[in-house]
Amino acid sequence: MSNHPSKHLSRAPLFRDAFELCEWLLGHFGDDDRVLAHSICSRALSLLEAITLALKDRAREEQIDTADELLIGLRLRVRLAAQLGYVSENQAVHALERTDTIGNQLGGWLRSLGPV
Repeated sequence: MSNHPSKHLSRAPLFRDAFELCEWLLGHFGDDDRVLAHSICSRALSLLEAITLALKDRAREEQIDTADELLIGLRLRVRLAAQLGYVSENQAVHALERTDTIGNQLGGWLRSLGPV
């Protein structure tokens, strides 16, 4: 896909899933001036950056840990956004399913690296 920063990264399912989640969240919250919406967008962009850096072998384990922490916070914010009516229940389920997919991939990647 020509919109992605790198052909190598665009083939990585984790990158693709994180990119698509970030794109979806920015599409829903990017023009919203509320604090929670801004926090969701910021966290999603930071998550995508941490995953990208890990895939590029830049402090890989540290970036994976950072991505996992960012993902936990993102899930919390999406749930809160749904509770406050910023997104519908279906939209929240969609976003949370995507975060679960990303979380499973991050967990698998961490396990593949062996004991720390």
